[in-house]
Amino acid sequence: MGLSVTLILTVCFLPFIINDSLPTNYEYFTSDGISSGLSVDQPYFTLNGKNFSVYSGAMHYFRVPRAYWRDRMKKIRAAGLNTIETYVAWNLHEPYSGVYDFGEGGSEMEDFLHIEELLQTAQEEDLFVILRPGPYICAEYNYGGFPAWLLREKTTGFRTNEATYIKYVRRFLEKLFAVVNKHQFTKGGSVIAFQIENEYGTAWPREKAYLESLHQIFLDNDIVELLLTSDSWKVQGTEGTIDGVFQTVNLKAEPEEQFNKILKRQPNKPVLAMEFWVGWFDYWTNAHHTTETSTVLEVLTRILEFPASFNIYMFIGGTNWGFTNGASPGK
Repeated sequence: MGLSVTLILTVCFLPFIINDSLPTNYEYFTSDGISSGLSVDQPYFTLNGKNFSVYSGAMHYFRVPRAYWRDRMKKIRAAGLNTIETYVAWNLHEPYSGVYDFGEGGSEMEDFLHIEELLQTAQEEDLFVILRPGPYICAEYNYGGFPAWLLREKTTGFRTNEATYIKYVRRFLEKLFAVVNKHQFTKGGSVIAFQIENEYGTAWPREKAYLESLHQIFLDNDIVELLLTSDSWKVQGTEGTIDGVFQTVNLKAEPEEQFNKILKRQPNKPVLAMEFWVGWFDYWTNAHHTTETSTVLEVLTRILEFPASFNIYMFIGGTNWGFTNGASPGK
């Protein structure tokens, strides 16, 4: 599937990637200094005051060996995209309670966890970054990215405002933000947006107070870039978001229907398909999942013509290493 998407985007954006006289993304958007980040204060995105469209591809660093990060980013950029998106796997970065690994941490997965290197490499490859720290990420990943040691706490109310859970979430996010803070775009780095939680509209029970607590943790830790949430508007509506946080949509088809609905809630704002689903994951021994190139091209064309921005999910699928694979009902 990745090859098909690459071919599609190369054709779509070819005029923009073969002209060596054009400035790089970072040269264009930072040439006059940096005064602002990604803005949704008008019907289109601006980055540092200049018109911007998010053309992103998903690449989960914990599914791609570190030695291949730059190669994969070069492919994403060569396809005409300007951004990469990745979740942050809490279970890998804090494998034991209070024990952290952001590279050189000594865990069995440490070579995948050099997140600062990831963000710096993206910048070197002329790509911006959308970072999705969760704390719950789903991602068809082991326990949705939650560390298993959380299960020892009998009072933990997962994805709620319960005090024990919030305590551990705050502790981890503070450690993470201490590492990535300087890589924010307005501080000279690559990260242009952060996602709060993930598809919270599907959670049960849903607590707006929980999202408010997460929001405050981001603010308390000097996260200054655009904050967003993502859900399928068709299914969850506004259940997974809060006022003051930009809402995006996840979709496979019918982009106009979902975009028009979200514009009723967020008038005079840009639209972003945070997850434009172009395929599905595979199980060992099962048939390989594919999507017709013509189908992807048709929906992508409709997204661009709306006009809206997008993140192709997944652009680089990668592999679940060791015992990090997740599970689905009945599998």
